[in-house]
Amino acid sequence: MSLQTERTVPMQVLALGFQRTGTTSLTVALETLGYVRTNHGFTVLTSSGAVIDMWIAAIKAKFFGEGTPFGRAEWDKLLGDCRAVCDAPHILFAAELIAAYPDAKVVLTNRSLENWWKSFEATILEARKPTQLKRLVRWLDPGQSAKSMQLAGLIFRVLYDSDNDHVTKDVAQARFTAHYEEVRRLAPKGRLLEFEVKEGWGPLAKFLGKEVPATAFPRVNDTEQFKKRVFDMRMKPVRVWASRIVWSLVTAGVPAVLLLYCRVWA
Repeated sequence: MSLQTERTVPMQVLALGFQRTGTTSLTVALETLGYVRTNHGFTVLTSSGAVIDMWIAAIKAKFFGEGTPFGRAEWDKLLGDCRAVCDAPHILFAAELIAAYPDAKVVLTNRSLENWWKSFEATILEARKPTQLKRLVRWLDPGQSAKSMQLAGLIFRVLYDSDNDHVTKDVAQARFTAHYEEVRRLAPKGRLLEFEVKEGWGPLAKFLGKEVPATAFPRVNDTEQFKKRVFDMRMKPVRVWASRIVWSLVTAGVPAVLLLYCRVWA
């Protein structure tokens, strides 16, 4: 994902459901229906440093009074090649995106509070815990990776009104409920769909005026997939540095290291 100079495609769908309500499955579903690109939170976190910097600026402007709040021009710069958006950080700007793109339809993926909390606790809360790997990644890659972690921390802080990396069940569920009430109030009349991904293609395709695809509705990013995805993101700079070190040793005339490297990374 890179910054745009102007909007190249219309913004058609604002998927503003909370994290861990099937947003990754919805992203795949929307792209299957032709909404390419659908910008998901994971896309943002793996974007260029310039993109992440702009999202950080947007959050600081709205929630911390640092800088000028974003308008249509800034959203087009960030999202000009997107037909749809999904997941955080987009959901932090429900009011702004609905105002900027009044013709876009709004989709709210929902889930029972109890099931949502269990998934949230096992994934996002778990990922917020400090680890040696996170410290190493920040040191190895103070640019993109460190900025990505900074953005993730800001999203968590704002979504859950928490100044640390923990939130109680009651507070998290209250924030979830408040967000859904706000989106229901903001969405233009007749342009809101609430559904659970377990309902499949029917409600979504009908709402968007699309034919139901022949393929099964996507089911992706369960707890184990989420954990693997986060781990792979964090290991990327580690692997890059490991490759550089190994290559330096090889070119310095230590062929035995190459054999060991191939066995370890096979």
